[in-house]
Amino acid sequence: MLRGPRTIIPLLLLVLVETGRCFMLPPRRAIGTGIMRGTRAAAGGAACMSSDEKEPMRVGVVGAGVAGCALAKKLTEAGAHVTVFEMGRGAGGRMATRKTRDRPGLAINHGAPLFVATQDAFREMLAPLLATGAVTKWQGRVVDIDDGDFRPKARALEGEGYVSSPDMNSMCEALVDGLDKRFGTQVAAIERADREWVLFGKDHNELGRFDWCVFTSHTCGHTRWQQVFGFAPPLCTLADKEPALKQIVEPLQSVESQAVMVAMMAFKKEDANAILSLDFDVAHVTNHPALSRVVRHESGGGEHESFVSLCFHSTPEFAKKYEFVYGSTSAAAKLSADKWKSEENKMKEQEVLAELMAAGKEVLLKLAVEAPTPVFGPVLHRWGSAFTYSGDSPRVDERLGLAVCGDFAGQESMDIYRGVESAALSGLQVAQTILSSTRARL
Repeated sequence: MLRGPRTIIPLLLLVLVETGRCFMLPPRRAIGTGIMRGTRAAAGGAACMSSDEKEPMRVGVVGAGVAGCALAKKLTEAGAHVTVFEMGRGAGGRMATRKTRDRPGLAINHGAPLFVATQDAFREMLAPLLATGAVTKWQGRVVDIDDGDFRPKARALEGEGYVSSPDMNSMCEALVDGLDKRFGTQVAAIERADREWVLFGKDHNELGRFDWCVFTSHTCGHTRWQQVFGFAPPLCTLADKEPALKQIVEPLQSVESQAVMVAMMAFKKEDANAILSLDFDVAHVTNHPALSRVVRHESGGGEHESFVSLCFHSTPEFAKKYEFVYGSTSAAAKLSADKWKSEENKMKEQEVLAELMAAGKEVLLKLAVEAPTPVFGPVLHRWGSAFTYSGDSPRVDERLGLAVCGDFAGQESMDIYRGVESAALSGLQVAQTILSSTRARL
């Protein structure tokens, strides 16, 4: 019997769902906001269930950067039980804020200084965060400074500018507020057992069992992981046992990235009039061999002291020259192989820090500003994959329930200001796919 188009299309969709083949997600413009409402409405407001329909779907999210937090929030709103694992001190990823117990109120935004929104899906995610004050509109000034000129020229942002408030990691903290979070926890291995994903820590201690697992950084399947931590990337080890996942894991090894080193320090506000006199909050420095950006930020106040911080961001070329030097206070150094904790590395760290500080002070002096003595720092931090690019999309295997997303998935991720949006949209894409897949199986 002949079948018309209305019959054939559902059959094709059924075949795709049942085979559960691995695929790349479509372009981000396909993201809609109806999936969440549709899922809840279809279930009469009930929780998003796993395939046995007896309990909420369990999702393990590895990484509490923007991608992981956006994904976790969306899945939680649909009724899934989400557990977020993060090797660092807290949520934020490269929207990071460094704090210290010794100086309450001190906060240094040493990652992305701000971000822009250019797409509706990201603006919709930001709307409730703007309403609660976790995100505010950017009110600062961004300039370009040529190393041979030193006359600041205003730089226009490509999109609406925003910052998290009161600190840069506040947006991610708000997204995962109330969720099951495991900070300071490195996921070192993943195995398949009894149709579940089992995650393990560095000592092979079991961290949890899940229906779906999402990794939100390409480094979990990249050779850089072994260089930093001294053992095989967890996704590469998994792909050796599950050959079907090579379609997901192998492209991660070709992701391009650029590193950046940051020298951060903070001053008491009453001592920082010279720094406050600078006619910018973010300065992009061009044609300098070591320095790419100078970022100023104010924190504290109220019941705490007020502080002004400065961050000197290196050029990628400077960071590459010292690619085997890590800040000894970073989460990566604390979790990595012993070589990053050695006295030799600490001595090299001080040499690199001194060189970057000298470059930053040189630029300030050309702007007729001399920094006072800091009350915190200077401290060195290395962003090993500050800017990533693959031109790829997030990858998902619906049959096995595994996905990889992050700021590497998008053409905007090499842009310092659009990388946040790129990461968030990749997380939202994967969340939507998980919800659609789960609903199709019920």
